[in-house]
Amino acid sequence: MKREGKRLEKKARPDIITIVVVSVLVLFGLVTLLNILSDPFDGTENSFSDFWNRLNFEYVGRQAGNVIVSLILTVPIALLDYEKYKPFTRWIYVISVVLLAALIIIGESTRGVLGWYEIGTWAFQPSEICKISLILALSKYCSDVIARRGRLHKFTDVLGATLLFAVLFVLIILQGDFGTALVYIVVFAAILFAAKISWTYVISGAAVLGVSMPLVYYFLLSDDQKARIRVFLDPTLDLQGDGFNVIRSKEVIGSGGFFGKGYFTEGTLTQSGYVPERHTDFIFSGIGEGLGFLGAIILILLYFFLLFRWLSIALNAKDMYGRCLVVGCSAMLATHVFENIGMNLGVMPVTGIPLPFISYGGSNMLASMICVGIVLSVHYRTKNRRKL
Repeated sequence: MKREGKRLEKKARPDIITIVVVSVLVLFGLVTLLNILSDPFDGTENSFSDFWNRLNFEYVGRQAGNVIVSLILTVPIALLDYEKYKPFTRWIYVISVVLLAALIIIGESTRGVLGWYEIGTWAFQPSEICKISLILALSKYCSDVIARRGRLHKFTDVLGATLLFAVLFVLIILQGDFGTALVYIVVFAAILFAAKISWTYVISGAAVLGVSMPLVYYFLLSDDQKARIRVFLDPTLDLQGDGFNVIRSKEVIGSGGFFGKGYFTEGTLTQSGYVPERHTDFIFSGIGEGLGFLGAIILILLYFFLLFRWLSIALNAKDMYGRCLVVGCSAMLATHVFENIGMNLGVMPVTGIPLPFISYGGSNMLASMICVGIVLSVHYRTKNRRKL
């Protein structure tokens, strides 16, 4: 009995790997923000005070505040048994729908997107938090269906999951935020795949998506959104807007070479504001310039390592609900990383998707940290695992 107790106690430990990797990413993000937003260094800094006076702590302080607030909410989520999320899922989903719908009515457009509630200097982007709502709602629904039927194969079951996704997805589309809408699609597909949906529905869904893409382009996209796609294919078509951002981002990344110019050094383009939105959407360009190809690859590998760790946790989850939760969080993180780095390199359209744990912004930091809390909760309770 004592040996069994020790064995269970050994399994029930926090996932140190996730905690360490996320901590490294967050701290690296703070250092990166401090580097790229500081006054340009010119080599005349002869003392510590000269160096210190160049630093700009405004956004670093704000981001540190975002991290602290996120941790205050994340720690209880990690400590709470994830099964306890279920009673709150319906209300969280309803609140998410209300927030997104109200934003369409009273929100103000920024670059063609209705994305934020703004009160003074405070801004909140509900679409970020609603990603968590989608993960919770779909995971509960799919796991409940599997508990009753053994698998997700009936048309009515798949239709129910699709409706949960479609309500939030349509509200995001009506806001004009197609970058975030893509995240919702990937999360939806990933959770259904984790729930062992029949391949018939997978093939049918892929066929419908392929047929609908041209229809969406010609009949649903606004002229501005169509222009973004054309600019993605040829950035020179918009040298004053998105194309300008992408061209300069690639120039800055390329200027870093293999080893980079270093952080807090002279001669960097990022510190001079050469790339717009350098602290949010295009923060990866500053990383590429400062740390070069080698540093950028290490960062990407760090994200991959975290994702593989999360997928391992999903495979070892004690039930389908936990598996779906972690897969949904993994899909959200992976899509953000792919979209953000892709648009910095010019291989994805400019969508305004932040780089998780690194880009400045409270809403995405909160959503990303909540995912960390969910994953930690699932991992902590993998003892007494039963076969799925």
